[in-house]
Amino acid sequence: MKNPNGYGSVIKLGGKRRKPFGARITTGYSNNGKQTFKYIGYFETRKAAMQALAEYNANPYDIDLEKITIREVMDRFIKEKEQTIENLTLKSYKMYYRYLKPLHNKKIRDVKTIELQTFIDSMPQLSTGTLKNLKSFIGLVLKKAMELDIIDKDYSQFIKLPKHRNKIERKVFTEEEIAILWTNLNEFDYVDVILILIYTGMRINELLKLPKENINLEENTIIGGNKTKAGKNRVIPIHPKILPLITRRMSNKTFFLIPNKSEEGYYLYNNFRKNEFMKIMKKLGMEHTVHDTRHTFATMITDVSTNESAITQILGHTNIKMTRKYTHTNIEKMRKEMEKIN
Repeated sequence: MKNPNGYGSVIKLGGKRRKPFGARITTGYSNNGKQTFKYIGYFETRKAAMQALAEYNANPYDIDLEKITIREVMDRFIKEKEQTIENLTLKSYKMYYRYLKPLHNKKIRDVKTIELQTFIDSMPQLSTGTLKNLKSFIGLVLKKAMELDIIDKDYSQFIKLPKHRNKIERKVFTEEEIAILWTNLNEFDYVDVILILIYTGMRINELLKLPKENINLEENTIIGGNKTKAGKNRVIPIHPKILPLITRRMSNKTFFLIPNKSEEGYYLYNNFRKNEFMKIMKKLGMEHTVHDTRHTFATMITDVSTNESAITQILGHTNIKMTRKYTHTNIEKMRKEMEKIN
């Protein structure tokens, strides 16, 4: 079947080639009326070349090899993979995509070892394991660029990772610091979110993605829900101290308890951490990570309670089934332990 005008074509190139099929598009016409072409890539089979041509026509991109950016190659790579990889892997790829934002608009042909090494060295907040995975992702992106004949060398193989980075040491919020947060409740937006985290032990993304429908103000409970099996669909009693904070946020006409600035979606973790949490910490003279709130709750409740079953259920650490049914007695036991916290 003949392709539509302007669609492009696949031709078999002469000679002994590992990738003999070229996918090309028409870019114009010469002075004597002949078509001019540009190749979007070379492939081992005609079928692969036709697939690439179809994908290009569905989502055209800049095929001027001198201008193609890292972001364009990443977009193409992720689009090709999203139907064939597990959802968790796809989420990881998108996270690495965001990490690479400083390099997004750089022409991929101009990115050499020095640029990649400088980028990796500028990410001291990431663990060695995360950096290793990020390096692997960069390698996959550069491999895709090599397949498209944009570059001919994978410079990610020369990236040197730190030997070991110590695990982040968690610091609990002291009683004095928690008192300061309460004092400044009406001074800074989102201090209430920090206090809710401290008094529920919820993971940050768990709270940021919490829909209001998961909050029951009649029974004063929250249905938690992410990361681990034990963490999903668990009931968290609302501590009396933060009940007014949650009630106030429930009065807003938003789907999520902690909406983003546009109030149309939830607040992304990186944005919340950078734009809210770290600014509040700086203004109040505190040095903490967001995850210190959960560590603080775990410390506070273990200081006042010996009921390990209730504690692990609240924190979502036990390997319970998602379908577990919480009886009223179970909830009241957890509430009793939680309310021992001052």
